[in-house]
Amino acid sequence: MSGLSPRKLMAFTPHSSARLAGSVEILMLAIERLQATLDAENAKIASGERVDFQDFNMRKSQGLLELTRLMPLFAGAEIDMTLRVALVGVRTKLEDNRRLLRVQLKAVQEVSEIIARTIQAGQSDGTYSEYSWREKA
Repeated sequence: MSGLSPRKLMAFTPHSSARLAGSVEILMLAIERLQATLDAENAKIASGERVDFQDFNMRKSQGLLELTRLMPLFAGAEIDMTLRVALVGVRTKLEDNRRLLRVQLKAVQEVSEIIARTIQAGQSDGTYSEYSWREKA
C-alpha cells in the first residue's frame, strides 16, 4: 500500500473510527488484488497470449464479492480522496477489461462464423442453396 496508513486514507466520523481503521486496510488490499487481476488479464488479452478466462473470471468474481461485502462497512462514512481514487481506478480497469473482452468475443464470433460457413459449403452440393435455381436457368 506504499506507506499509506488508514488515517491518511479516510476521514473518520467520531462514532466509527475504531471499526473502520482496520476495514480501510482490508479494503485497500482487496482493491489492489482486484486491480492486479484486471491488469494481468488485460495485458494477456492485449498481447494475444492464451488467456485462462475461467481462472480470471473466478479471481475477478472473488475480488468483486470481497468489495461488495466490505462496502457496507463504509456506509455513511466520509471517504478520503485516496480511497476514492482507488475505487475509480478499479472502475476504470473494469471498463477496460469489459472493452477488451468485447473485442475478443467479437473476434471469436467472426472466426466461428467463417468456420461454420466453410463447413456448410464443403458439405453442400448446392442442391438446396438459395441460388441453385438461378444456376440452372
